[in-house]
Amino acid sequence: MATLRHIHQMMNERRMVQLADGRIGKVVRVDTTFPGNATTVSIWTGPASDTIAAPFSRSGPASSSSSPALAKVALSEVVGEADKQSA
Repeated sequence: MATLRHIHQMMNERRMVQLADGRIGKVVRVDTTFPGNATTVSIWTGPASDTIAAPFSRSGPASSSSSPALAKVALSEVVGEADKQSA
């Protein structure tokens, strides 16, 4: 499990993270509610080419089965930085 500080560092450095269910994506937003101190992490998931490019395109909606999604998960669901894949 990643810490809140580590999540912010990965978001600022635009590094890929891995979720507990195996998905990989980029952190785009971190929300913490008070006084409960619950943290929700928004992660852009999808193909690497879509993740590297701007996450929001103006091309209109695509089919939900093949399009990347914005996943909102609890901080505990983020395992850590994703393994780097070489070409």
